Amino acid sequence: MPDSEAIALVTGGSRGIGAACARALAQDGWRVALQYRERAAEAQALAAGLPGAQAFAADLAQPGAAQQLVDTVAESCGPPRALIHAAGAMLEKPLLFTKPEEWSRLLELHALSAWALSKALLRHLRKAPHGTGRLVFVGSLAGVVGLGNGVAYAAGKGALHGLAKSLALECARWGATANVVAPGYVETAMTAHHDAARKAAHAAAIPLGRYARPEEVAAQAAFLCRPEAAYTTGQILVLDGGMN
Repeated sequence: MPDSEAIALVTGGSRGIGAACARALAQDGWRVALQYRERAAEAQALAAGLPGAQAFAADLAQPGAAQQLVDTVAESCGPPRALIHAAGAMLEKPLLFTKPEEWSRLLELHALSAWALSKALLRHLRKAPHGTGRLVFVGSLAGVVGLGNGVAYAAGKGALHGLAKSLALECARWGATANVVAPGYVETAMTAHHDAARKAAHAAAIPLGRYARPEEVAAQAAFLCRPEAAYTTGQILVLDGGMN
């Protein structure tokens, strides 16, 4: 369990996997800083129910927003010692019909913001007690095996793999770790539009026969932030019910 002053920044914290990660970290004793882009009421309500938590608005698809977010959290709460980057958005389009601005926005949200958040956090992690810094990126099975009609999403998530593996090498001098949790289909707002037939077809391809729950993904992300995970770094943890 971290000390009472340990701050964890969770992006995409208003709902879904991000909200589940915030709850899991709070149960482990972290003070959580929640990032949200919209749905302020949901994020603030969640923060109000977690000890010492605060919610912060930021659009991570905008250049410079990640650095400003980390600076604001450090000033308001204290220097962050852990990051769970769960913010994300889906674009279901073939590459031929994907606009340059759509491609850029998804890469900014998933990959470039992860780089910028990590860069901003490193100056805090290097000063944290040795072995306590944690970087966890919520990727996707799409970043491992690809996704037809979702190339921008898959490319953004896939970029997290190289980032985590490289940061694992760079952060080792401080005992900090960097990892990716890569789920398959999860019961979130991102899959809420799947109708019964589509969901049944997907479930039939999953050996465990169902979508994951956000809490199951959060449990793995929270574990990677615990002292027991101090020797786990540079890894891609795929949570897909046995699909891959």
